[in-house]
Amino acid sequence: MILQALCDYYDRKQDDLPPFGFEEKAIPFIIVIDEAGQFIRLEDNREIEDGKTTIKPVRVPKSPGRQGSKSYEIANCLWDHYGYIAEQPKLAKPTDTPKEKEIEDAKKQHISFKKLVADLRKNLPDDIGVKAIDLFLNSENEVEKLKSHETWDECLKIKGCNLTFRLSGVSDLVCQSLQVISWIDQQPLPESNVHDGFCLITGEKSKIVRLHDSVTGVNQKPAPLAAINESAYTSFGKDKGFNFPVSAESSFKYAASLNHLLRKASQTKFRIGETSYVCWSDKNNALESAFVSIFTDAKDDPDSTALAVKNLFTTIHNGAYIENNGSDNFFVLGLAPNSARIVVRYWQAGTIAEFSEKIAQWFNDIDIVGRDHYGFPPLKKLLRTTALQYKDDNVSPNLPADVIRSILSGTRLPETFIQATLRRIKAEQGHVSFNRACIIKACLNRKYRFSTTNQRELTVSLNKEETRIGYCLGRLFAVLEKLQEDAQPGINATIRDRYYSSASCTPKSVFGTLMRLSTHHLKKLENPGWRINAEKRIGDVMSYIVEFPSHLDLENQGLFAIGYYHQKQDFYTKNSDKGE
Repeated sequence: MILQALCDYYDRKQDDLPPFGFEEKAIPFIIVIDEAGQFIRLEDNREIEDGKTTIKPVRVPKSPGRQGSKSYEIANCLWDHYGYIAEQPKLAKPTDTPKEKEIEDAKKQHISFKKLVADLRKNLPDDIGVKAIDLFLNSENEVEKLKSHETWDECLKIKGCNLTFRLSGVSDLVCQSLQVISWIDQQPLPESNVHDGFCLITGEKSKIVRLHDSVTGVNQKPAPLAAINESAYTSFGKDKGFNFPVSAESSFKYAASLNHLLRKASQTKFRIGETSYVCWSDKNNALESAFVSIFTDAKDDPDSTALAVKNLFTTIHNGAYIENNGSDNFFVLGLAPNSARIVVRYWQAGTIAEFSEKIAQWFNDIDIVGRDHYGFPPLKKLLRTTALQYKDDNVSPNLPADVIRSILSGTRLPETFIQATLRRIKAEQGHVSFNRACIIKACLNRKYRFSTTNQRELTVSLNKEETRIGYCLGRLFAVLEKLQEDAQPGINATIRDRYYSSASCTPKSVFGTLMRLSTHHLKKLENPGWRINAEKRIGDVMSYIVEFPSHLDLENQGLFAIGYYHQKQDFYTKNSDKGE
């Protein structure tokens, strides 16, 4: 299902994706030559975006891959690093003196590249670009001109810097000519890597590959999505990729699609923890790019994320996705690194309408008073509030995938989500922030929705009719804190800093002391109207509390936090807003 959907994506986006036998590669510098093979200049292909240097990817023939002691014999077609193209030894620093072995290796690599270009010239005698490269490589003067160019030192600063060629006055690279593309497409696959069979994706008889194409953007090094590298998995005498027959074309298609979706500039990718998520549709759809804003935030431009979430929320609730293209298929794939291959951490397929319904429910679940000011927070920001020092690296490893699965399937959120949130609130002396209140409300409401006890879901703002003990105790704690602040203006630490953790877990051991303190705070209020209002607030909440329980379970601890948050927000809400 996953590979089939990725192959369909390639067919849909084939104008934007490389053709068979090609790949997108970061090439920092381009050698510009004329038709006679004479060196013109060394062109910088790098860009500066937001103060960072990035390399524009270009479409080049796919690297065949090389390893082992004789890897120097394998050269890439019309592009490679400076050892192959200019006989330049790899250096840690441009000023370093190369060792004898490094010089010998660069010489062997250069010979291999020259041989490949010479053979290509024989096969494509009419290709002007290939002829020009061959002339350039066989002219020591032209290669030396390249090395003496003012930009060459910048090239040496990049270890193993890749280079390719372009003819002066031509926009396309030499390796992108129609003749080169046609020649690569006609090249036979290595006999040791293929055999005839039926492809599981297309159902047609074709060349089945033993090793699948690699995917970048997940592991530190390119790795296959589907692979077998242990003899224990050998079945009926078939090893490696022959155990799950996929044609060379299908392997290329799904790998090219994934590489495109996982690229740095992708608008349909987000990363939480070690897992990278990508999404796509079987047709062009606006949800593809807007979907990411639900889960991640742009650190350099948080306002753009907030606006994207707001637009998505408005669009979904207006029914635009469901009315226009609700039956279109939509896919979400989560990938994590492993030692030898890529691990599928998450996979879900459905229609645009189904995903829109789940997203709308998530928006409703996290909607709480304060949203008009803060907006809907992306999931990554919510997860960050459960972690020590608000660092993404400190988020529980399995929590993001579990939460995303719950959001997109519309099921209960994991207990670990509310546990981590309450733990951080206690550790930070009762700091119930807007984001943490969103988490707790969503966790409890989803629990009630699937519970057999028919409990009421929590409201967006203060509910004075709520009688559950945890909620009432949270309200009472907020009322007592407000009384203390009014009685002692400018106080540095309130009862929240000292008593929140105990009050939310073991109320009986704390609230007796807090109620006695409140009588002293009431006496300090000089304004009689303030005193009457404070006594009324305490009385209204106490009318729902028969006795202080000795212990609150996890659910009531969450209700305590929401009651406290609701009551605090109500204190700072204008009377006119309450009426509306």
